[in-house]
Amino acid sequence: MKSKLLQILIFTFIAFSSFAQSDSLSEKTKKCSFEGYFSNMQSVMFDSINRNWISDNTIHNRLNFSWFPTPTFTATLQLRNRLIWGETVKYSPNYSNQIETDNGYLDMSWNIFSEQSFIFNTSIDRAFLQYSKGKFDLKLGRQRINWGQTMVWNPNDIFNNYSFFDFDYVERPGSDAVRLQYYPSSSSTIELVAKVNSSEKLTTAALFRFNKWNYDIQFIGGLLNEQDYIAGAGWSGAIKSVSFRGEASCFQPKENFADTNGLVMVSISFDYSFKNSSMILVEGLYGNFTKNTGLGFMDVYSAPSTVKNLSFTKYNVLAQYSYPVSPLLNISVSGMYMPEIIGYYAGPTISYSLKDNLDLSLIAQVFSGEFPNAFTGKKQRINFYLGFVRLKGNF
Repeated sequence: MKSKLLQILIFTFIAFSSFAQSDSLSEKTKKCSFEGYFSNMQSVMFDSINRNWISDNTIHNRLNFSWFPTPTFTATLQLRNRLIWGETVKYSPNYSNQIETDNGYLDMSWNIFSEQSFIFNTSIDRAFLQYSKGKFDLKLGRQRINWGQTMVWNPNDIFNNYSFFDFDYVERPGSDAVRLQYYPSSSSTIELVAKVNSSEKLTTAALFRFNKWNYDIQFIGGLLNEQDYIAGAGWSGAIKSVSFRGEASCFQPKENFADTNGLVMVSISFDYSFKNSSMILVEGLYGNFTKNTGLGFMDVYSAPSTVKNLSFTKYNVLAQYSYPVSPLLNISVSGMYMPEIIGYYAGPTISYSLKDNLDLSLIAQVFSGEFPNAFTGKKQRINFYLGFVRLKGNF
């Protein structure tokens, strides 16, 4: 069933492309758009500067296609290609499977080449048809559904969460879903969404967003992966000149609904822009998460797999400051504190514009915390240091 749906989807987009190519150049300009980027990133990771360094390289290419045959209809296809080589590929037997994993109902991630030292992967993370008419908007296919209001942790983003540490994937994952949006007024929205994941589990939810007291306020409710009922709320506004955002969600198991304690998550965020265009952000997350004694560093680094594991500690605080030194040079630094594991994260970044649409970035990530040993259960201090050099060009 999945393979047939995928064949139909690919055939549809090939037909769209062939139709568009038959138009004149002026018609192409009106009916089609094409953009993307290309980057080369070198990375290193080590737990001590005096010990072995793990070195990797990723060439990342993104292609975004859209076709607009009529004012009401849009077809979009977006994919990314990654050529990865280095010591992680060599010495991690399951790494190729992790790269190829697709959490959507349709498996649209393929390792074109997977050898001992390198992997070439192509994945489609956007493939949808959109119909817009008056106050209605309908999307069918793989799409990004972002219900989050805060900047780091999003308890309301129940469809396609992401890891804050994955800075190289700015587009974020998509969901295989049907999404209906209705706009009763210019400041209000009603949404109905149904999503199916790779395990053929259904997530369905509704959102109502409106503006009151100069705040955008939203309420959500639904069923997550056929397992948990969810109810939540979010807001974004300002206290004088300080932006104030927040989200809260409660998850209650469908089975034994009255006899089981649910999961509650709350994130609150403040940010302020100074006259020199620098900005500071402070955000906190609380969640009564279930403790996992076997959790390792890489589980934390790559989380979340679902909205229910946004973190692994009850309390989390992040602060971030960014400053444009000049029109070409920008610096930022972020820090996260996790008191339950006496852990922290620090992430300085320097970005420089070499020319139009070409940027050079230097990024560091430092992690430290007390993680339980999977065999003894005793806590031990673990430190990890990661460094990245990225050259990125847009077209």
